[in-house]
Amino acid sequence: MTGDATAPALTAEELEQLQSRLVGQMATAGCMPLDVAHGFLTVTAVLPGGGKHETELLDRVLGGLHEDSGLRELLRRLRVQLLRDLRASDYGPLIPQMPRDDGSPLPLPYGWCQGYVAGMDLFGEEQRELVLADAQAAALLAPVLSFLMYEERQWFDPPDEAAHRETTGELGQAAVGLFRWWQGQIDH
Repeated sequence: MTGDATAPALTAEELEQLQSRLVGQMATAGCMPLDVAHGFLTVTAVLPGGGKHETELLDRVLGGLHEDSGLRELLRRLRVQLLRDLRASDYGPLIPQMPRDDGSPLPLPYGWCQGYVAGMDLFGEEQRELVLADAQAAALLAPVLSFLMYEERQWFDPPDEAAHRETTGELGQAAVGLFRWWQGQIDH
């Protein structure tokens, strides 16, 4: 990973600015919304390759906005921060919350999970097969994949809300465990 490892974490305002700009340009620029980008950048944090690789990853997130240096810098800092968080085992995925009629928020992890799986595609078929063949890695990946099995009508009304919340709560630990697993694969 390139860039300043001491780059400051994004503020809440910067995250909101990044989300607003990405969502506002999705249809025309083909960029990823922030939750999808966060999942994508999480799984790809272990990929070797330095600056060239980082440029390619940020280009994928930004789509037609790839020349926007302000957005690129915010994403670069986000990537630096999530790598620090993964290394420190203090990571949490960016998951939007939908307010419910009773005032409780419902986590919507689908975009983050989609981004994570899209990032796995960069590892190639052989590495994806290794994940699924390894019992530990497959167990860690299970919560991510479980949300991709929801039918669209279940997104805002999950079949088992308690299990939905519990599984959402497992995504951070799963990401850290998979980060360590991927590191072991890449180091070999």
